[in-house]
Amino acid sequence: MKHRSRWVSAGIIVIAILGIGYGWRTNHYTSHFLNGTEIGGVQVGGQTAQQAAETLQTKLANQEYRVSENGQTLTTFSSREAGLKVYSTSQLKTLMAKQNAYAWPVHTISASADDQKLSPSSLNSTDLNHLAAQVVAKAGKNRTKTHNAKIVYSNHAFSIQKPVYGTEINQTSVKNALENAVESHQTTISLKKAYVKPTVLANSKSLVAAKTKAEKLAKNKITYTITDHKVKVPSDTIASFLTTKNGQISTNNSRIQTYLTKLSYKYGTIHKARHFKTHSGRYVKVPAGLYGWSIKVTAETPKLAKTVLSGKTTTRTPVIQGSGYHKNGADIGSTYVEVSKAAQHMWIHKNGKIVISTDVDTGKPPKGTTPSGVWVVWSKQRNATLRGYNDNGTKYASPVSYWMPVDNTGVGIHDSPWQPRYGGTWYLTHGSHGCINTPPSVMKHVFATVPLETAVVIY
Repeated sequence: MKHRSRWVSAGIIVIAILGIGYGWRTNHYTSHFLNGTEIGGVQVGGQTAQQAAETLQTKLANQEYRVSENGQTLTTFSSREAGLKVYSTSQLKTLMAKQNAYAWPVHTISASADDQKLSPSSLNSTDLNHLAAQVVAKAGKNRTKTHNAKIVYSNHAFSIQKPVYGTEINQTSVKNALENAVESHQTTISLKKAYVKPTVLANSKSLVAAKTKAEKLAKNKITYTITDHKVKVPSDTIASFLTTKNGQISTNNSRIQTYLTKLSYKYGTIHKARHFKTHSGRYVKVPAGLYGWSIKVTAETPKLAKTVLSGKTTTRTPVIQGSGYHKNGADIGSTYVEVSKAAQHMWIHKNGKIVISTDVDTGKPPKGTTPSGVWVVWSKQRNATLRGYNDNGTKYASPVSYWMPVDNTGVGIHDSPWQPRYGGTWYLTHGSHGCINTPPSVMKHVFATVPLETAVVIY
């Protein structure tokens, strides 16, 4: 019993000594950093706040950093240039108060405890941005772009194209790389750390799903009704419209615009010369003018893009601009104005019949020659004043009772009370500045008979 009592007494003494030691060490770490504590890569374990402040000031405040690429130094900078503000003694005391002093045995065993790797303090964002901009400028613009993985269409099939890991950098990526380096006390910084990385990889679930969706969308049936034509958008063409953005299916609207432009050129009439059948039955070739229509590509592009992405079978008429669009394919139609410069005569056709026939005076050659073309009555005005310049350079202002402009240079049809004669060769010496001078007694009927948007064929 005596031996057992001795062992118990000894154990109590050991425990007491250990307890005293543990308490002393715990109290010690209320005024000292735990073992393994790093601030900006600098070891301050076991130091007081004042000692740590001095250590950080020595090692961090005037630290030099080097940015390199492929073994070549691009630039160097100091911690001051990066806007580094080292912790003061009072700030370090605040940090120390947050550490768990009772856990000191753990830090004695494992001196690299993650929770004790602290940043060196704040970095000035403005200084860091300025420094990043300098690095970007010195790195140069001739760099390989980084591209996400994407779906591509080739040989009638979709596939996933791998991402491109380029050498592209930007101010944000460089700023992050510099910040990470300074905070982890890396004095040599590889610019590769700042390379922009692709955010969508070839095995991305969203990209694989997008490929499946694209294959389905390409099989959709989209048909355009253009005048009396039915135009089916080919599957290969629909497929060429599809692309990926951030791993999601979208449309390449520039390709849609190209397709619609070709479609407009093929079926539209605004740019086309006409083989026009005159009042006598003779055919003449008349150049294009303002009359005609085309597909309004800028308005139709988003509509076709939406239709493609909807995956729904669709038949639609594209957005049309201009004049003279008829569902039956007719162009000039049966109501139009015909002007022969050679005959100095004008005929008003309405619903297939000539309702007005009159001599006129067209432009005096060569400066005032009336332009040939298929034009359009785009406005009708009463009591207008026509202004311009005479052949000798003087200005004129001619009041008219009826004014119907037809082109974009100031040419139109109007009454001309100053003209004593019409028809024949009078226009060669007394013609207009380009307009179709019409007898006042006839012009009021022309004005009443011809509606807006009527074609005016001048040849």
